[in-house]
Amino acid sequence: MKMTAEESVLKRLGITFTAPAPGCCGMAGAFGFEKEKYEISKAIGELELLPAVRQAPTDWLIVADGFSCREQIAQETDRHALHLAEVLQMALREATETPEGFPMFDPAPKHYPEDAWVRPHEAAIEKNMKRAGLAVAGIATGAALLLALARRR
Repeated sequence: MKMTAEESVLKRLGITFTAPAPGCCGMAGAFGFEKEKYEISKAIGELELLPAVRQAPTDWLIVADGFSCREQIAQETDRHALHLAEVLQMALREATETPEGFPMFDPAPKHYPEDAWVRPHEAAIEKNMKRAGLAVAGIATGAALLLALARRR
């Protein structure tokens, strides 16, 4: 689809950008998550968006405002797209600093400018998943103990 408003903001920030041909990422909300539509979703993404993301230089940010588009990019490439609001947040901070104090760009292979922004988010998700797992295990253990006590009576 078109990103006219986003492009206007990027221009005002002085950011040089390239956009792939307008089109759909293929995810379209839950469409791409449905088993019977998964292959169609991937095929649509491969028409324009996903090849453009894979061909983007490693020091470029990938910007996509739609959740579905960001998810399709994350699942089908080794990149993570940022929302325009995240790009604005980056612009408001010092040019060489991220929320965690990592350098904006690590030139090592397979490192992208968005990595330092994505890593803390992924770490928080992993931490919460572990907490949830421990909570479920605790509840299951408690339920098993209660069941065992009830059977003894």
